[in-house]
Amino acid sequence: MSTSTVVATFYNFATSLSNKGRLRLITSSSTSTPAYTPVSGSGTEFTNTDPIAFYFNGGSGTGIRVLLVERNYDSSYQQTFCTLSVYDPSSWTKTVAENSSAYEYNDGTPLLNIYSINSPGGTDAGTLYGADYTGVNNDNGRIFKLIHDVSGGAETLTLDSHDYQFVPTTSGAKAHSVDSVFNTESGTDYVYAAAQQYSLSGSPSNPANYTYYNSIIVKLDPGTLTPVSGGGPSASLAPNVFDLQYYGGSFYVTALGGAQWNQTSWKWNYTSRIQKVTTGLTVTDLVRPANSTETDSKYDNDKFDIRSLAILEDGTAYIINGSYDSNFAFTGHLWHANIADLTGDDLLYNTATLISNVSISTVNGYLWALLPADELGKVWGMLGDTLGVYDASGISGSAIDAATASGWTDGTPAFNAISLAMPAVTRRGSRAIKSVRGFVHPVLVSRAGMSQDEYDDFISSYAGK
Repeated sequence: MSTSTVVATFYNFATSLSNKGRLRLITSSSTSTPAYTPVSGSGTEFTNTDPIAFYFNGGSGTGIRVLLVERNYDSSYQQTFCTLSVYDPSSWTKTVAENSSAYEYNDGTPLLNIYSINSPGGTDAGTLYGADYTGVNNDNGRIFKLIHDVSGGAETLTLDSHDYQFVPTTSGAKAHSVDSVFNTESGTDYVYAAAQQYSLSGSPSNPANYTYYNSIIVKLDPGTLTPVSGGGPSASLAPNVFDLQYYGGSFYVTALGGAQWNQTSWKWNYTSRIQKVTTGLTVTDLVRPANSTETDSKYDNDKFDIRSLAILEDGTAYIINGSYDSNFAFTGHLWHANIADLTGDDLLYNTATLISNVSISTVNGYLWALLPADELGKVWGMLGDTLGVYDASGISGSAIDAATASGWTDGTPAFNAISLAMPAVTRRGSRAIKSVRGFVHPVLVSRAGMSQDEYDDFISSYAGK
């Protein structure tokens, strides 16, 4: 019987368990409710951090490894440099210990906010390309690469000397790295990367104070991480991009279109989009929300931001749309379509099918994601603080919630991030590699300059649901 597995990390907001993180493997068959497995060895619980884990292809023949990223904070909850460690998932023994000082770029800036990692295979195994969401002092984000190798019989993890720092195309804006994809085209390798850009005037806890501009995409040389000829950077993506993925010779982008509103009645961004991008960086709009003129009740399910997209190997696409109310509760819908049918900058109502028996109404939790479970012909759906496996007929079994999956019996546990466990998904054909993928809400990745009071208010709202 085929199964699919994700690696999930958790955070507990309870007073007695504050700053506690955990890691679990969660597995499902095509018909079952997901079940969690505590990992053996030392990789089970982490203190004073909110963790995120990624499987990757180890270098020098070491095989599959897990990168554990621990985001750290000082006594004032200001973020400090992240600590990285590597585990052998066959035994959950630590093969690379945590760094005691910061991984630093050439200019001395610490590696701070790892948002995503993708891991090539073959001769490129051991190179991890990733996005550093934002730096100290809310600096612009970067694309970096870590090198996993063996030296003197011991595994090592080093930050390569090359990186790419996004430069905003709009004066006064900041550019924050979101995602990257390693891609092979006719024997030539490239790294494609996307970043959102916005400016902030006033309190960062008020969505109305954010102005989002077109997001940026760039095509980079994988060795030097510099733009190649015709590779941008191009500010041609919809505002507030969240995800970049490859399928069938093109890239697909999901963007919220603007600020993440939380108010009743729901507010959404008309510029939210799914877009298609060629390897030459030509952008085509595929799907959008309803706008202010589309008042017919048949479009009610389109009156949300577009949040997440997953494309299975057979071309089936799953989409989450939704928005938050004033109590930080999420309402939205799960849809399915063939990726080829998403065209014309049209509404989901006209291009996709609503999975009507999946209820996403007043869902708690600031995490959403769709990950392809190709071996099941289904998709992993992370909806707030519940994780399930879905297809066009609805959910398989039932979803598993954060309290059950984390194994904590007290406190306020929440999913912190999920990503695919390897070697379940290693390649999409021979042309593009997105072997691991994780998601965490950017407010939890980067406080974006929030004051302590504002951050406390947000965490209280998040944990109190």
